[in-house]
Amino acid sequence: MLNRTTSYPFQAYGDVLYQMPPANADMAESTHSIHNKDFDTSFISTEPVYLECPEGIALLAVSVDGMSFEEFVMARTVKLKAGVHFNVISISGKAKIRIRYVPQTMGSHPMETSVSYDPIISRLNLKEILSSYYQIRKGSYQSGREKNSFYELIYVDHGEMDVTVDDETYHMQKYDLMLYHPGQKHSLETTEDSSCSYMSIAFTMDTGIKGNLKNRVFHTRKDLYQTLTRFMKAIQEDTPLNMELAMLHLKEVLILLYQFDGEEKPAGQETTLQSHYDDTMLNEILVFIHNNVYASYTVEDLCQKFSISRSSLQALFRANLGMTPKQYISELKLNEAKKLISQHEHTISQVSDLLGFTSIHYFSRRFKSYFGIAPSEYAREH
Repeated sequence: MLNRTTSYPFQAYGDVLYQMPPANADMAESTHSIHNKDFDTSFISTEPVYLECPEGIALLAVSVDGMSFEEFVMARTVKLKAGVHFNVISISGKAKIRIRYVPQTMGSHPMETSVSYDPIISRLNLKEILSSYYQIRKGSYQSGREKNSFYELIYVDHGEMDVTVDDETYHMQKYDLMLYHPGQKHSLETTEDSSCSYMSIAFTMDTGIKGNLKNRVFHTRKDLYQTLTRFMKAIQEDTPLNMELAMLHLKEVLILLYQFDGEEKPAGQETTLQSHYDDTMLNEILVFIHNNVYASYTVEDLCQKFSISRSSLQALFRANLGMTPKQYISELKLNEAKKLISQHEHTISQVSDLLGFTSIHYFSRRFKSYFGIAPSEYAREH
């Protein structure tokens, strides 16, 4: 899943604004239609650069060193920090990029390795389900040898049997599954004292997925068993929508089989709906906080705005940022205060008021506690 520029990791490269700020006299602005899916040159500026995508979907690639890039789907107006390498790729058929920058500060940087967008497309084309039936075979059954021009999936529901494919025999037990490929000779037989029931699905497909499902017996995991069950339920009701569901479930079965060869996820790394919800909620809250650094509000105001309890908000910040929301807001405001003081355009009292501190005395105490120096001393030294 792609991150958006509103996600927390993007803060290392820049900020997200609700709209493009007014331009100053030194800046140039232009709009470009883009179609590219890769690039081998990055851009870099010694001044901040503003970008937005008014049309289509664009992927912003950013890097600190010009070699290792992170990718973010563009959302809202982006303000890139000075010194960040960047370029943009069109995810949709075409996209428009609006850019505002200081021309004399912008340069290009050739890259040793190009960056490409890997589109999310289907690499498995399940064309047609030719047949699907359930068979019960008594003991001592033996089929003839067959060779077909299509795929056939065999799933053992009960009992056991021996399957011979291309002169190699495989023993299949309850919940085992096997896939015959086009052109493979195959036959099956049951032992004298063992009956067997199984499901057979014949179908055609094209696949560009890497992996080998040929000549293998798979023992169905829980997810495979549940998907096969959904397939059997859908295929029994002969309606257009149920046939569509059957196609989807069979495709899911095949993808799960390919995943047998994939790397298992480390313990504790499962992606859940709850984790996606938490990430999205945290991202939206952080964008609001950064865009309202000069506003005065409380943690309760955040809870009300984002319809979240105080305990849940506290847990969200501690789990992801290692601090409370109040600490995060305070540190953000204090760092902004440090920047304002070094610009010498406002008095200490004005800085305190601009950032919404309740009094200059409270601001001074917080500033000295955090930076180890009083704001007035900091102003004299910088």
